[in-house]
Amino acid sequence: MHENISKQLLQEMNIRRPAVHCLTNTVVQALTANTLLAVGAIPSMSSDIAEVADFTKSADALLVNIGTLDGDLKTSIKAAIAAARDNNIPWIFDPVFIDRSRPRAAYAKELLSLGPALIRGNKGEVALLGGSPAELARKTGAIVAMTGVTDIVTDGNLEINVEGGHELMSLVTGIGCAGTALLGACLAIVPPEKRLQAVAAGLSLLGEAGEKAATQAAGPGTFAALILDQIYQISQSSLQERKE
Repeated sequence: MHENISKQLLQEMNIRRPAVHCLTNTVVQALTANTLLAVGAIPSMSSDIAEVADFTKSADALLVNIGTLDGDLKTSIKAAIAAARDNNIPWIFDPVFIDRSRPRAAYAKELLSLGPALIRGNKGEVALLGGSPAELARKTGAIVAMTGVTDIVTDGNLEINVEGGHELMSLVTGIGCAGTALLGACLAIVPPEKRLQAVAAGLSLLGEAGEKAATQAAGPGTFAALILDQIYQISQSSLQERKE
């Protein structure tokens, strides 16, 4: 099921080329942008308070990743989310490292009231925000994707488990963060009722790319380049199938 939906999503993404505005941590910006480009999406990264609302208004989805958080970024995040809400643009929340910092966790909990379409985190991050994935989904109205050895995607009622990936994915900084941006691109091109399946399909695509890249990689360095190549090749293969 995920494979067919992934192909359809990738075909649509290459046609529509959704814009994803990324307020993300400085460590992962290049990989995030390149991952979006590999599937035909259009990334932007500005966090300047003078223009962040304009960038968000002209996007199809907004990513909020708090991996490297400071006061200026907090202000820009609030402005971007306000613009997204005013323009009915889905925003995606990646609460990175909230289990390492009380102020960060408090700020993350503030953002939950602002209506994210998707919350993507690991087990510790999800637990801190709302308990189980289903509990957090029901509390916020968001799709929740809890990633790990097996990814769990839920809307609070239905749950989809996604297998796949490779341990090398955890040894390259930014794979998960870039993957969240990819999920944002998926949400940008589907109606709300299709979001659960779109997120599961996006995670399946990332896992497939990771597995294929690992068969050729000598280690984390080559893997980082190869997974990007695999995402691109899977995307282009889906587009070619549509043409045929």
